[in-house]
Amino acid sequence: MTTSCDLVAQCVAFGEPLGALAEHVATCERCRRMVAMPRLLAGTHHDIDPGIGFAARMTAGAKQLVTVRHRRRVAAGLAGAVIAAAAAVYIVTRSPSEPIASGPPPQPIIDTNKPATDTSKHEAPTDYDPDVATLVHYANTDRSRRLSAKWSRIEKPLAPYRKLLEGVTP
Repeated sequence: MTTSCDLVAQCVAFGEPLGALAEHVATCERCRRMVAMPRLLAGTHHDIDPGIGFAARMTAGAKQLVTVRHRRRVAAGLAGAVIAAAAAVYIVTRSPSEPIASGPPPQPIIDTNKPATDTSKHEAPTDYDPDVATLVHYANTDRSRRLSAKWSRIEKPLAPYRKLLEGVTP
């Protein structure tokens, strides 16, 4: 069961007006002190003393935060370096989808059954030049085309159109 003193304490705690409890406050000494307490607290203007060792505690706390942040930065940097190294190893060690031309370039085919032509305008080379053969091998567009596109992926959506065009002749 709540008494009038408890109701006064509740009104003071919530900052509500006393209303009908004002008559009780006028007669009860304990309730008068309770009602006067907020005014007394508001009237005191003292600087807050942080206590002895405040600067040392703040410096130690700040130093700990700086140390934790430094450790996190070092860990993040090391993680990034490991990821970059792993990516570099993958890129360097992976094997390409098609073999790279590492052997000697193919020898040119000279057709000896050709009829003799007038060589005054164009002289046919008489010696085999390995540098030219290497350049011709590297300039092979059929080999280069296969490296740039996966034709099976391109032709798959075109399969229905191929059936449509089977009976059409150009």
